[in-house]
Amino acid sequence: MSAAVTDQLTDQVTDQVRGDGAARVVTPDASRAVMRHHAKGVAVITAHPDPPVGFCATSVTSLSTDPPLVSFAAGLHSSSWSAMRNSPYFLVQLLADGQEELARGFARSGGDKCAPPLAWSRGPFGLPLLDGVLAWLVLAPLTTQPVADHALVIGRVVDAGQTGGAPLVHHDGRYRRLP
Repeated sequence: MSAAVTDQLTDQVTDQVRGDGAARVVTPDASRAVMRHHAKGVAVITAHPDPPVGFCATSVTSLSTDPPLVSFAAGLHSSSWSAMRNSPYFLVQLLADGQEELARGFARSGGDKCAPPLAWSRGPFGLPLLDGVLAWLVLAPLTTQPVADHALVIGRVVDAGQTGGAPLVHHDGRYRRLP
């Protein structure tokens, strides 16, 4: 989408919220254009059905630190979510700067995403832990709620680890480096 189209859609959204303050209907394209301005960390979420499965997500959010709760959203109709939705644990892996190809691989639909040459090992609870990730969290799901075409998952953090470094960031449809 060009910058001019993005600016036009952003102006449409702004015009719709001004005035008497009444709620307006915002189109999916207008909402998407605005959300492209929101920089997000990139994660891969895995589970261990046989074979292991996973998907790329930019919807990971810390909800609470006491108790430690994290949420993420998964496409209801994705093949990965269908295979892993009943898993007792999810491994949320925060990707490091330079792991763009890993993110792209897990963002694709279908296929065995954990097949060689992907480097991974069994982590806590036997979950697929990808090599080189910045940090990881094991979630025990507390609730899964369908919201539009996604499942909103809220989980309790039951294990975590970190290696340090810079995160992989997604902004305006592209992977970016932090300055």
